[in-house]
Order: sequence, then structure tokens, then C-alpha cells
Amino acid sequence: MKLEWLEDIIAIFESESLNEAATRRYLTQPAFSRRVRSIEEYLGVELMDRSRKPARPTGMLVEQEDRLRRLSTDLKGLVIDLRKADRQVRSRVVIASQHAITTSLLPPLIATRLDALGYRLRLRSANRSECWGMLITKEADLVLTYQSISELSSPPEEYVEQLVISKEDLIPVGTAALRDQIDAGRLPVIAYPSDVFMGKLIDSEVHPYLSDSMLREIKVETALTVAAMQLAANGVGIAWIPRSMLENLPAKNGLLSFSDILPTPRIATVATRLIGKKSNAEQAIWKELETVHGK
Repeated sequence: MKLEWLEDIIAIFESESLNEAATRRYLTQPAFSRRVRSIEEYLGVELMDRSRKPARPTGMLVEQEDRLRRLSTDLKGLVIDLRKADRQVRSRVVIASQHAITTSLLPPLIATRLDALGYRLRLRSANRSECWGMLITKEADLVLTYQSISELSSPPEEYVEQLVISKEDLIPVGTAALRDQIDAGRLPVIAYPSDVFMGKLIDSEVHPYLSDSMLREIKVETALTVAAMQLAANGVGIAWIPRSMLENLPAKNGLLSFSDILPTPRIATVATRLIGKKSNAEQAIWKELETVHGK
């Protein structure tokens, strides 16, 4: 049964004749009569007593009036709910980002730019490879990840498009008490695993530039930049963290930069999305990101 057929039958209940019902349904009387015939052919039963002038619903149909009205109301409610859900999905954009970006760059970016667009954002935080996985499986509409400056020189995969949102230093931070140890040739380190982006970056762009006489001592290893920063704030060792993370701290917690004596590589925050048709919401978010492209 089509919803419009149910509404046709309700119109018959509420009218004195097929002609009046046709008017309610914004149809001519012949067109409405043909539609009633189509419903009868589909059901295999007669709905109208045409021996009467004007034709009226059969007693069998009248007995089902309450049930048909409930069914019509339920179906219209279902259509409304489905359309509402579709609008909500189309107005939602899922952004996956690396943990450090989620806690540093994204909050001010949303507050100053993206929130004003009026779309619903869902944030998902993960490591870089997991972010890429969510993009490929379409669990995320776009991802924000870090790249080394050397990675930027290579063109992106042909099935994605990218924007460089910002570039910043990955700065070594720790408490003031650690300077004496560093001056003495000891470097207590809060390390990142070698199989994650931060670990690989430090292996390639920090370690080769440390003095050969410096004794590097790993105190703690963690994949979470936020955890590394907190460990550094508690005097455990030196942690390399994005400058934006430090700048967005409400209080610096006694953290000092050691960029004057330790290597300080550059990193870029890059937005990536799959090439293809986009929702209005996703397109608006991407267009707004283009306004901060490379700043």
C-alpha cells in the first residue's frame, strides 16, 4: 500500500462523494476514480459501493476506518522522521584527527571559524594510521593529520585532495630543573614509539642532530602527546610537543622550551578528504578550511 493510497481512502471517509474526495486530493474526478480502481485491483476487493449514488465506502472498508487512519498517521510520521534523520546526517561532518590536533589546533579552529557555519561536527581522535583508515572506509568525511615538511614535497595520492592548514615547530619542553642535566650531557627523554608518526619524526629529525657526547635516557614511552606533555610538566624528562599544544594551555604548568639547545623540527597540519561528491555541509567546512590554508 502506498501512502498516497491511504490518504485517498481517508479523503473518501471525510467526503460526501468521490467528486469531493477528488477535490481534497487535488485531482479531477475521473483521475481520482481511476486511482480508486487501481487500489481495488491491487487489493483484489471492492472498496466502493457503486450501487449507491453517490458511491460510498463499503461496510467492510468502514469497519477498517480507524485502523487505516492509524496506519496513515504512522506512515506519515515515519516519512517525517526519515527525512529529519536524513537532514541531520547531511548537516553532520565527521572529522578524524590525531590526538594532539584534537586537543590543540581543533578547539580554537572550531570556536573561531567552523562553529559559525551552523553544522554539527563529530570529532574522532586516533593515531595517524587510524585516521587514514577512517577516511578510506568513509567513517570520517575528512581527517586532520601531521606531516613532516619532507612529506609535503611528495604529491598526495590521486584519490584524495589535501590542504596544508598550518606549519609549526615541534618543540622540546621540560621543567627548568632539567637544564643542568642537559648541560652535563644527560638527556632524560619522554619518547614516542618508533612505529607512530611522532616517533618516526624524532628518529629522523631529532636524534641525528643530537651531540654524540649526549647520553640519551628514555624515562617513559607513550604514544599520546598529551600524556608526554603532562609527564614533562612533572619533571620526568624532555618531550617534543607541537607548539600549538603549548600555546593553547590555560596555564603553562612550569613548562619551558629547550629549543635553544635541542633540535626543533617543523611539522605541518594537513586536511585530507576523498575526491568525489560532497554534502553541502562538508563542502562548507572544506571551503572554510581553505581560508586558513597555509597560515
